[in-house]
Amino acid sequence: MAAEPVTGAQHLSAKNKLEGSESPYMNTVGDEHTDQEAKSPGVFTRYFQVFFSPDLLFQELRTRPDYVGALLLGGALSAAGLVVIPSDLALATFREALQAQGQAVPPELENFGTVIRFAGPVAAFVLWPLGMAFFAGLVMLFFAILLGHEGTYRQYLAVVAHAQLIVATAAILLAPLRIFTEDAQLLLSVGTFATFLEPGYLLRFLSLLNLFGLWAWVLVALGAARIGRKRSWVGGLIFVLMIPVTTAAVVALLSG
Repeated sequence: MAAEPVTGAQHLSAKNKLEGSESPYMNTVGDEHTDQEAKSPGVFTRYFQVFFSPDLLFQELRTRPDYVGALLLGGALSAAGLVVIPSDLALATFREALQAQGQAVPPELENFGTVIRFAGPVAAFVLWPLGMAFFAGLVMLFFAILLGHEGTYRQYLAVVAHAQLIVATAAILLAPLRIFTEDAQLLLSVGTFATFLEPGYLLRFLSLLNLFGLWAWVLVALGAARIGRKRSWVGGLIFVLMIPVTTAAVVALLSG
């Protein structure tokens, strides 16, 4: 028997059935790929990216500006750095701060060593997100409002919150050294290496330029450039570094 000729309609129908049979697999793969793209890396993955691949991190934050986890982690790290400080050292630091301000040290202060030790970490955990929110506002004021770069407050907050994890981590890393030197306010700063300088304003100023803080602000400048889709970030870096430099200059002047 002769085979019946295949008409154009039958060929189109067979093609549609073949495509239909493949579509579940194709849709599944496509949906899976889309879901993977939509997933944001966990906060601990982003934490390590801050140190090892910040450029990639900030490009991800441009499309997925997650900041809550970074704020909580930063507050927890800064608080943990204070928790490990012994009560007597925390009390001595608080006493020296009062004396530096010209205030009398209350006799009953010795009874509040434990309270001071744990009040500091609680305050650090609460104030950390507030500080990040303030600095994010400064960064957005310059880049988005004055320069007209792309970026929302949420994106800049995500950049600042992640970059400043450098500083929060330093609180943990420096804790053993602070305990060993019995100096709860010890910083690894530019002034640490300026041992040739005589005591005075310049040494106080350099001693307030925290190296970990400068590192974090360099990352803020990089992140702001990536949010604004800019290749060059040197100009932004100069402005961003003015924040810690100006702060150190004012504090050094007031504490002289």
